[in-house]
This record gives sequence, C-alpha cells and structure tokens, in this order.
Amino acid sequence: MPPLFTRGECTAEFDATTRRVEGDRKRLASSDLAAAYWRESQVRHSVLSNEQCRRAKPRVLQSCGDGSLVVALVPIRNVICSVYRDDKVTIYLQYDNRDRLTRMQMEMQPYHSLPILGTTLHWAR
Repeated sequence: MPPLFTRGECTAEFDATTRRVEGDRKRLASSDLAAAYWRESQVRHSVLSNEQCRRAKPRVLQSCGDGSLVVALVPIRNVICSVYRDDKVTIYLQYDNRDRLTRMQMEMQPYHSLPILGTTLHWAR
C-alpha cells in the first residue's frame, strides 16, 4: 500500500511549491507578470477578469477581488501523490483594480488519516 509510505513527500512537495511561489512574489506582482512567469515555467494557467471571476467564482474563494484572478495548476511530480492525493497544486493569485497582487492562495487536496487500533495511518501524506 504505497500511499501509507510516502514519509511526508506529498506534503513536502506542496510546501516546496508554496515556498517557491511566495519567494517569487516580485515576479508575480501583476497579472501580466504572473502569466509570463507561468508560461516560462510551462505551467497551465488562466487569467480571469473580474467579471469572469464573478460569473464562475472558484469554490475556494470567498469572493472575487476588484481586479483579475490568475489560476495556475502546478503538476505534482511524485507519482504516488498524484494518484492517491492530488495531481496538482492550484494557485490563486488575486489582483486589485490597479493590477497589484493582493492575495495568494495555494490548494492541494488534504491527505486522509485512518485510525486503527490506537494508532493513525496517514494516507498519502
């Protein structure tokens, strides 16, 4: 049962992606820069206008901001994690009406825990 033996690799990959994106905050300062950043990294992404966001707001966002929303789908490299947990880290970059980055949010499906006889096995942690 490989998902039980990832030794935290799935969470580590999510954390590494989060650190990389947060470290590259200057390169993501505007929606145009963010789109170029993701193209350069060959990461699938989309840029939604304020109106597009409001029409089809992603479920994880409480509300759409004043400006555009950039959504990037960073693929997971670990095969076990991509099969048993999630195949991508979804990154939401929200911009204000002056195209300044105002919010970053990263998402990956959570791992599951299975309590068994006084111990807990973490599934695809």
